[in-house]
Amino acid sequence: MKDDNEWRTAADTQYTLGMTYRNTSTGDQQANLEQAIACFQRALNLYSLQTTPIEWARTQQQLGMAYRGLMHDRQQYLSKALAAFQASLEVFTSEEYAVDRAQTQYELALTYLQMLGSNRRPLLFKALACLQSCLEVYTFERFPEPWAQTQYNLGNLYCLLPTDDRYATLRKAVACYESALRVYTPESAPEEWAMTQYSLANVYAFLPGGERQTNLERSITHYQAALQVNTYELHPDLWANTMQSMGNAYRNMPGDESEASLHHAVDCYQAALSIYTREHMPLDWASIYTNLGITYNLMSSGNEQSRLEQAVVCFRAALEVYTREFYPSEWAKTTNMLGLTYLDMPEGNEQSQLRQAIICFEAVLDIYTFAQHPLAWANVHYNLGHVYLLVQPKDNQEQQANLQKAIISFESALQVYNRKDTPYEWARTQSNLGNAYKDVHSDDPELHLQQALSCYRAALLVYARENMQDEWAATQGNLGQTYWKLARGTHQGYLERAIASFEESLQIQTYETALLEWSQNKYFLGQSYANLTRGDQQHNIRQALACYEAALRGFQALHLPVQIQDVQQHIQQARESLSRDLA
Repeated sequence: MKDDNEWRTAADTQYTLGMTYRNTSTGDQQANLEQAIACFQRALNLYSLQTTPIEWARTQQQLGMAYRGLMHDRQQYLSKALAAFQASLEVFTSEEYAVDRAQTQYELALTYLQMLGSNRRPLLFKALACLQSCLEVYTFERFPEPWAQTQYNLGNLYCLLPTDDRYATLRKAVACYESALRVYTPESAPEEWAMTQYSLANVYAFLPGGERQTNLERSITHYQAALQVNTYELHPDLWANTMQSMGNAYRNMPGDESEASLHHAVDCYQAALSIYTREHMPLDWASIYTNLGITYNLMSSGNEQSRLEQAVVCFRAALEVYTREFYPSEWAKTTNMLGLTYLDMPEGNEQSQLRQAIICFEAVLDIYTFAQHPLAWANVHYNLGHVYLLVQPKDNQEQQANLQKAIISFESALQVYNRKDTPYEWARTQSNLGNAYKDVHSDDPELHLQQALSCYRAALLVYARENMQDEWAATQGNLGQTYWKLARGTHQGYLERAIASFEESLQIQTYETALLEWSQNKYFLGQSYANLTRGDQQHNIRQALACYEAALRGFQALHLPVQIQDVQQHIQQARESLSRDLA
């Protein structure tokens, strides 16, 4: 009996010592956990499943918790933690030990949640089963705090869970967090209450569905609630994190107040930067600068050039941290946004800015590949093609080279874009590809002009006059110019089609709404009538003259001297032609 008491006392001592090490908050925490593990293992050498099953099981449970706390060789020790928890569940089977079983299931769920792997789905569903099992024991009435803790972690799990119905799954997360708040209050459990408010805010921020504005407003309300506890003075890191997240919610806010929301977003980001510095928290610092740059891009009030210049400063700041070697994904996203900002700048050295955009987009394609990021790859190719159409060439040779590059870029984008899945992007790319084919020189110009026609016709399958009238009108105008080029002044069928296309376009593009396009289409419509020999020739010339005179009025309003001189010559020719016919 004495020997039995001695080994039992020794085992209990090791267990108690292990608990002391595990719960000690001073000194080297990892060293304390390793000491605790050694004590629990010594206790398990004395306890046995046969003679002291409850003590053995509880020691296994504590051993699992200690293993899970170790930071080095993380996945190895998480696997050991799983084994320890599962061992304890072999004992905690009866109703008598329901609470022990629930606690072990809870710890097992947390371990599954922390495990990594190429396929986390089975682990997440195992964690879900464990937490749901806990709630069979942990009820609101009998165990309010463990119940709330389980509800909170169940909410976290639903946020991670891959399901076909994302909305329904996130609504379950909301229900879990709201359940936890039945127990957590700012008075009784302020940190847990604030943590749950923050998590609830995050769910509303990412909740899909049609109530986007309402969900973001709820998100902001919960972030503001969390800030009642996580103040700048008491919890500066949590305060900054919440300010950053609230800035994201404001940035994404749709509706009539979206511009005011963008200004709130800027305020939130700049507040967070009072805590997040490049020296101490470089990744958070860079993330905020990227989001700040995006926000300046989205704003519509104030001086646009000034805002976009601020955006450039922000993106370049972020790129001091986000390097291509160490953070390729963030580097590519930020560099792409930098390129888009240069593309949108309304003032300054336009050509220099466009060439900067080209540098950015071409660099990004080293990261955004067709195989790994097909949609991003297509978007960058579209933007690259668009810039090549805009950039001012040094000479005709460079212009043709740019048009060829634009064609390659647009055709690359069309390897991903299609009419069914990305109709707007597909149509927009077809339209711009048509523009490139229309203007490029080749040994067989008719082939490229026919390709341009095919592109414009494809775009018009999506661009309907009823709901996309501006795009429809622009494409009709480009279609008219292509028919006019194909006619070469003599092909009457193409000239008639050109006239029909220009007249369609001019029903939408007016002097008041689209002066440049209206003037150009009036000019080309005049050219088409001037060369049309079918029908009443004098009527055609009078139509041409009226179009030229309208175009002249537009070019004069736009202060375009080259176009003014050209159209004046055509006006003179038309008048002379009418005079000869009258004579």
